[in-house]
Amino acid sequence: MDPIRTQSIPEVVVQEILNMISEGSWKAGSQLPPQRQLAQELGVSMASLREAIQSLQGMGVLVSRHGQGTFISHKPTQIVHRVLLLALAMDQDQLIDFLDARRAVEGGLAYLAAKRASAEQINDLENLVKGMRVAVNQVDDERFEELDISFHRLIAEMSKNDILQFLGSSLFDTLEKFIKIVPHTVEGWQRHAGVCEAIINRDPNQSEKIMHELVDTSAAYIQFLQSTENGEEYEESSS
Repeated sequence: MDPIRTQSIPEVVVQEILNMISEGSWKAGSQLPPQRQLAQELGVSMASLREAIQSLQGMGVLVSRHGQGTFISHKPTQIVHRVLLLALAMDQDQLIDFLDARRAVEGGLAYLAAKRASAEQINDLENLVKGMRVAVNQVDDERFEELDISFHRLIAEMSKNDILQFLGSSLFDTLEKFIKIVPHTVEGWQRHAGVCEAIINRDPNQSEKIMHELVDTSAAYIQFLQSTENGEEYEESSS
């Protein structure tokens, strides 16, 4: 049996800082609070905070300016990529488990949704997909993310399966973080629209198939990020 690995305090600090950046609490170019103040706010020692900051500087997420302080890098796209890369490095096995579980659960939810969704729910799903298209065209990532998670949650409700909905709700808490990471493209929107169309047509097999394609494309994007650190765009990504 493999030993259970626990995160060190500096690793926890790194993850907390990355979360604040990815959630928009700290913007690109903004200055971090003084180290002593930040250590107190995070409830860690100065040594642990310094080690975490050094790790983030090595990744290029933070930059130190002599006589001024520590700042968030002016490269927000690369920051997001590095957030994911670090997450993969820190807990890769758990990530793979998440992707496998998501494929199994969301495929089943889409299958049942095509069989059990009410006319009102289908109308709501169509409206979400239309709104996602507008958001993509307007490059409104925040709006797309909001509609995207609503899309997946609504399909879970459509399944009318309490156990799958319970499993889905746990997955969606993590999914929200991934939706903030993957780029939002027309190709990604088309996959969502394809799931919606299959549900409208009451075709459970097609609904499951396209949902699997949508999830698999997200997984492929994550693998792409693992294999490169140059920030190249992956046009086919979804969520």
